[in-house]
Amino acid sequence: MIKTCFKFIVSVAIYTVAFFVASALMPYSQGFMESNDLHLEEYPAAMLFHIVYFLWICFAIYFIIRYTPYSGKRLFIRLLYITFFTVFFITFIGAMYSLEAFEGRITRLDYFFVMLTGLFSLLATIPVMIKFFENKTIDNAVVQNRKLDVKTIVTYLGICGIVYFVAYFIVAFLVQWQFEEFRNFYSDTQWGRAAWSGDRSGLFLWLSITVLRGILNGLFVLPLISMITKSRHIFIISLCLIYLVPAIIHIAPNPMFPDTVRFLHLAGMTGTMLLFGVIIGCILWRMLKKMLNKEIYAK
Repeated sequence: MIKTCFKFIVSVAIYTVAFFVASALMPYSQGFMESNDLHLEEYPAAMLFHIVYFLWICFAIYFIIRYTPYSGKRLFIRLLYITFFTVFFITFIGAMYSLEAFEGRITRLDYFFVMLTGLFSLLATIPVMIKFFENKTIDNAVVQNRKLDVKTIVTYLGICGIVYFVAYFIVAFLVQWQFEEFRNFYSDTQWGRAAWSGDRSGLFLWLSITVLRGILNGLFVLPLISMITKSRHIFIISLCLIYLVPAIIHIAPNPMFPDTVRFLHLAGMTGTMLLFGVIIGCILWRMLKKMLNKEIYAK
């Protein structure tokens, strides 16, 4: 146990160092750099809050490694795919739709550099964690390429889009949009104007992007269907751990958001992704069980 804890602390340290080294090397815009420098002067302990986020994402990776029979390059590729696209790609692609709210403090290119920073951190950390925690005994009967047919995948992704939209709609309207500071912060964005002015074209675009995010969130976790097959609870926990990473980021004080808006994002994203993760986890698990039954029947 002590040895495992030590290895985990080393993994978090590697992720932390990789993150800050990559951040220092990225050519961020002047507005972004000035906002961060000013923020650190006002909140000198802000960097410490990032440790919670680093711990969470490393634990999510550790959890999947410990409960999958996959190892080596096969495990590395799947973990990198799941974590990068679910945590960084979807989050920051979606955030670019709200650029107007940040008043020039961050640009589209800055978002791209943030994604590169996340990718660099994962590339440095995942191989080490696989070396530390991979299962040594691999059940070859379990480690197989199980493929879903196109019709099943399309149906599943359609369900993901609908479930995410409903979960987001419930949380956004019942929690976030009830606060005037949240509404004012996004009032000049395209989706904010659409939501509160009733602009049909803007509203349609915002709804379409919300559904698309649900589809992408479903697509990017598909590898888990063959990685964790022993327990439904472990499978759903794995999904939720990954899905909650973008929410945990908002624990740390952020120069881009007022504290009230940041806390509402933390609460809103946590509620949305937990609800989405549990429902989609149950659906994916049923798909997996049907697929396994077909394989057994075919034999």
